[in-house]
Amino acid sequence: MAINLLEMLSSQMGGSQYSQIGKFLGADEGVVKSAMGAALPSILGSVINNGSSSTGAAGLINMLNKGNFDGSMLDNLGGLFGGGNATSSLMNSGSSILSSLMGNKLGSVVDMIGSMTGMKKSSSSSLMSMAAPLVMSMLGRYVKNKALDASGLSSFLGTQKKHVAAALPAGMGNILGFDAGNIGSTVTNAANTGRAAVAETANAGSGILSKILPLALIALLAGGAYWFFTGNNPTGAISDATSGITEGATNLADKAGDMAGDAANAVKDGAAATADAAGNMADKAGEMAEGALDATTKAAREALGSIKFAAGSAGEKFSNFLASGAEGDESFRFKNLNFAVGSADISGETTEVDNLAEVLKAYPDVKVQVAGYTDNTGNAEKNVTLSEARAASVMNHLVAKGIDATRITAKGFGAANPAASNDTAEGRAENRRIEISVVK
Repeated sequence: MAINLLEMLSSQMGGSQYSQIGKFLGADEGVVKSAMGAALPSILGSVINNGSSSTGAAGLINMLNKGNFDGSMLDNLGGLFGGGNATSSLMNSGSSILSSLMGNKLGSVVDMIGSMTGMKKSSSSSLMSMAAPLVMSMLGRYVKNKALDASGLSSFLGTQKKHVAAALPAGMGNILGFDAGNIGSTVTNAANTGRAAVAETANAGSGILSKILPLALIALLAGGAYWFFTGNNPTGAISDATSGITEGATNLADKAGDMAGDAANAVKDGAAATADAAGNMADKAGEMAEGALDATTKAAREALGSIKFAAGSAGEKFSNFLASGAEGDESFRFKNLNFAVGSADISGETTEVDNLAEVLKAYPDVKVQVAGYTDNTGNAEKNVTLSEARAASVMNHLVAKGIDATRITAKGFGAANPAASNDTAEGRAENRRIEISVVK
């Protein structure tokens, strides 16, 4: 039986998982399921793109090994989506994976999934970060069980193209640069069939016009199918199909004269008109998106004027820093942000983090790092883990407030870089802190 990774992944997800994700993201369970159905093939399509060469496949194997993606994660999905440290760790891992696989295409993928499902962009981004480790875990399990090397992985990924092509949302293949392969072959086969049929018609010399027009329609429909499944411009595919008809129609021209020429021109003009219309639609959509972004940013910056920042708070300093042109390499410490003892759970008010989210909305191109620190009390390794979990908790709060997860990284440094002496209680309290800095 042929392996279908997407089918295997889908079988791992059920109503309880979608419900957990929905509660975490504040989204309807049905919307989450739909978005996950678009996210999984999009991520696997990027994996296939990266693994198309032996060098790229070797990089994937290194990523699988480094992240310990051996499939064990899939045995306990229930504990991954409910929030807390497990979810923070999952999303941090996913953000890194997506950045490596998709690069600057990620924003467009997130936008498309949000648009087609009605999910907020920040939620769509978070869901992608949750889905990426699942894809890598399923792939890692197969690589481990089959002891695949780079060449074997590349060959295996090639067998998954048809499944991904069938599952990708319309237009996503174009964003990813995904070559569906098998769909292109279908169009080529249609062209060959058309070529043979026209040649046969020419030899028979009867019912000329009644046979040309259906064949011309087949060419257009084949191109339309190619466009729908891959998101790529259909002109090339239609050209291939019509070239086959044209070749056979050369013999037919002796008997059909101008009728065959008119039919071929109709096919050509129809394809050109379709391509022009699609181009115009894309241009208009781009103009609308750009205008909406400008209006949103303007409104967010105006809203900053109504926020009462606490004197010396991270939000106040960060807002002033960005407004002045972000000169210098600055970091900003939260002054009133507390955690439960030995925990990553925020205790007390979250006003400083909420205000920071509003600043980030006003500057949508800014990317930040959230850094966590502890004092030097206790085990150094555990301190690093705790500081990273606290940084991830702040990151998740920002995401929940509407900030795209791809704009934020969370990192824990433990007792490194103390801000004060650890010899006093006051100094240790000062060293237990969260800082934010601009990623340039």
